[in-house]
Amino acid sequence: MPFSAYRDNFDAETLAILEAAFNEAWEVVTASGGDFDQETTRNALAELIISFAAEGETNPKRLKELALAALPQTLGTP
Repeated sequence: MPFSAYRDNFDAETLAILEAAFNEAWEVVTASGGDFDQETTRNALAELIISFAAEGETNPKRLKELALAALPQTLGTP
């Protein structure tokens, strides 16, 4: 689980939301069929979700949308 290190920062319910948002976003990324470094992309996606959650967003659909929108810029791709 990419969010296990954040057990002290978020309660169990929020961690479950983050995990769900991550899994849904990851499905979108892998379905895109692009050529990318999986570890780097997974880490970037997880960090984005955590940053949006830290700002107060807890809607899993919105977390997924925000992370997917920010991912290309984070990875430095168009």
